Amino acid sequence: MTAAPAILSIRDETEWRAETLPQIDVKLRSCIYYSDWLADAPSAFDTEHSETARLYETNNGVSPTILGGFHRDQPSESIPMGYTNLQLLEKRAVIFEGALVRLWRSRYKPSIAIEKAGFDAVTEGDRSKHLRLGLDQSIGHAVGQAETLSARMNGAPVIVTRLLSSTFWH
Repeated sequence: MTAAPAILSIRDETEWRAETLPQIDVKLRSCIYYSDWLADAPSAFDTEHSETARLYETNNGVSPTILGGFHRDQPSESIPMGYTNLQLLEKRAVIFEGALVRLWRSRYKPSIAIEKAGFDAVTEGDRSKHLRLGLDQSIGHAVGQAETLSARMNGAPVIVTRLLSSTFWH
């Protein structure tokens, strides 16, 4: 079995997967309503895909995993507007039961200033909302912090994301 990479050795180009990937049966509330866009896409916590993926997030929820390209008008046709920001996130890692289970290399460039392009932890919240917390600006340290968060939340799954863009969505 290949051990997870040491936190300080994780870089933007680092990829890794656990020998056995867990089935994470947690669903986040989706930000997509009244549309079948991404209806067949893997959940945000999916670890099976090989390519680096993206997610959309609003105050109302998080999209399923977005693999490959999509038309730039698709979000405006599928994600309702209303007193929120539309965040495009790069899905970089999934943590489960306090341990890294999947890490994808960085693929997308942020369209915002680099000082705002830190990492975040996205996890389940209460019945109506997800939880997103800021992490370190280094992917290695962000993964370590997400492992600690998962462990302290009784093994809850955590997605490590990087903000690619943010748009006022009113």
